[in-house]
Amino acid sequence: MMPKLSRRRFLTALGWGAAGITVVAGGAAWALMPTLPPRNVPTSADAAAWLSLRPDGFVELYSTRAEMGQGISMGLRQVAADELGVGAYRVRLVQPDTSLIPVARSTVGSDAMRETGLLVARAAAALAGAVLREAAQRLGRPVADLQLAPDGVASDGKTILTFEELGAGTPLLMTAEDVETATPRLLAVSDGRREVGRAHPTHDIDAIVTGNRPLYADDIRLPGMVFGAVVRPQTLGGRILGIDASECGSIPGFLGLYQEGNFAGLIASRRGALAQAISLLGVEEEEGPNINSAAIAAMVDVGDASGALEHSVLDAGDTSSGPVDVDLTLTVPHAAHASIEPRTSIARFGENGGLDVWTGTQDPFFVRDSLADEFGLDRDKVVVHGMRMGGGFGARTIVAAEMEAARLAKLCGRPVKVQWSRSDEFRAGFHRPPSSHRIRLSADAAGRITNWHHAFRSGHIIFTSAAMGPGLQLATSFVADPGVARGSIPPYAADASRVEFQDVRLPVKTGPWRGLGAAANHWAVETAIDALARAKGIDPLDMRLKSIKPEHARLSTVLTEAAEMAGWASRPKDSRNESWGLACGIYKDMSYAAAVARVTRRDAGYTVSGLWCAHDCGLVINPDQVRAQVEGNLVWGIGMALREELVVGDGRILPESFFDYPLPVLSDVPSIEIRLIEGSNEPTGAGETAIVCGTAAVTSAIAAMTGRTVTALPVKAA
Repeated sequence: MMPKLSRRRFLTALGWGAAGITVVAGGAAWALMPTLPPRNVPTSADAAAWLSLRPDGFVELYSTRAEMGQGISMGLRQVAADELGVGAYRVRLVQPDTSLIPVARSTVGSDAMRETGLLVARAAAALAGAVLREAAQRLGRPVADLQLAPDGVASDGKTILTFEELGAGTPLLMTAEDVETATPRLLAVSDGRREVGRAHPTHDIDAIVTGNRPLYADDIRLPGMVFGAVVRPQTLGGRILGIDASECGSIPGFLGLYQEGNFAGLIASRRGALAQAISLLGVEEEEGPNINSAAIAAMVDVGDASGALEHSVLDAGDTSSGPVDVDLTLTVPHAAHASIEPRTSIARFGENGGLDVWTGTQDPFFVRDSLADEFGLDRDKVVVHGMRMGGGFGARTIVAAEMEAARLAKLCGRPVKVQWSRSDEFRAGFHRPPSSHRIRLSADAAGRITNWHHAFRSGHIIFTSAAMGPGLQLATSFVADPGVARGSIPPYAADASRVEFQDVRLPVKTGPWRGLGAAANHWAVETAIDALARAKGIDPLDMRLKSIKPEHARLSTVLTEAAEMAGWASRPKDSRNESWGLACGIYKDMSYAAAVARVTRRDAGYTVSGLWCAHDCGLVINPDQVRAQVEGNLVWGIGMALREELVVGDGRILPESFFDYPLPVLSDVPSIEIRLIEGSNEPTGAGETAIVCGTAAVTSAIAAMTGRTVTALPVKAA
């Protein structure tokens, strides 16, 4: 989720040279040469190593992108299968493994299919050509006489060489030139496609249902493996001064306390002994500052935003003069990722001095490089085996449980599995930063927007304190955090527009949360345009359609489609018990979504009783998986609007479990209707797109019901 940034470019951006740079503050020196996530854009040479025909007749595809429920694994199989003219069942996918693939970037930003899909198609087309040439050479026949069939190479409709026979010989190798010059069918007309565009169940569905093979990190069992847990301060910014583990010795399976510097962890032969041991520890802690949610919100309070903020995103014309029709201050709270699967990692140091790690991570090469640097190992001595994740949402982009497992494994000399508790997830993870927005708009009598001014403050997202030491945090204070800005440029035309922001270093760990800043920023933008429509007495749909910039025709399309699906024009008149709202948005200037929500007032609260969404992420590889992603985003929107807030009190994160952190449940989810639109012949990203519209559609419906703009999330009881 970081911009394309090398160490040299990073330091240059800060205005320093690359050699021997340090920042000295408070009498301590911190090196500014961090381990950075690789940002390698995949190439044809990379793709040539991804695909091969194996001796058992299956095509093996080494994935560079992590599977966390978004469906990239099945989607890439479908793409490869279509180019080879085989069923998806014949393509065997291997999850990311740093020992098998060239260095690859993280799985973030809805970029997986967009960045790798066409390259997989090219590699598969190149492999198809190599298979036909090999068959022609073996048979002594012209390539033109041969065709690929589901089970091998055919001539005149009859298979004459099976894939098993072809795979049994010398491996078929492709070059970067083969991949570069291949002509895939992926972007051609849909005629002849058999797999792309077809609904498939998620990859590994059989193992998910039956557990017949390991998929998740917690499924891994190694000889001699023990379980580990880290002893953490209870308060934010707290420091452990001493630990007494004398009462833990009587716990069956407890193996000891291990400490090194500021790091402390417990080891046990059974997982259950860890929780018992932690409850019996005597921990002396120097508590951190006594902060709470209100104090943190005050740190990002945008105030009257009368002076220019630190970073300008858009500055077109003078927005400072004239009266305003809308003047809103909007607040978005701290929120957790709340992935179903807690972080889990297994680390094992080998006799050869190498390190193997099994983990669910969005960035296996960042994990590899970070561990290699931490333990002084060559990078090829560290192998990260990527496992399927039960949710990521940006939370798995840093090195956390992996480092803890490796430290404990080094200290105790045995393979160690560390699985975070739900409390660990809340206390040790990073979260969506709170933000505050002031938006001032004006329009003429016809609804043409004359001034748009959006000023906001937020905690950091890309330059997260969860992965940066104090020195680097200080250094990045001089650089605009691009994650904070995501989604803040409005799609609406105005005579004068200004968007500006300030990123604020907070005493809580903040970072990437599904869509980075897009969810909060789009909610603010859509809330403002909705309020302007009410102020001018214009239908919210008409207000948006007349204001959308001409270059965003795809946004107008999804907005019109969503309104048609929901019957917007013929909807019942808003009442005190039921109303309708809509919203739309663009994700990363590539994908488009619009939603209509029907909201009902019940038992002094609000319930979403209907949701309609039109979604344009370009070429759809697997419609069921895309719909699942849209549904997930819309449910997140319900949670963001009505439930989610991570509360800080008495200097600590208060939730310990999902009993303490309110999430949408099945009874909160209405009937959802989704229409997929292919506004581009290339895939442009589906994983986070609908996050731009779901929340605002719900809160706009509440505003229509009450006559008052929703200015703070989550919405309190009616």
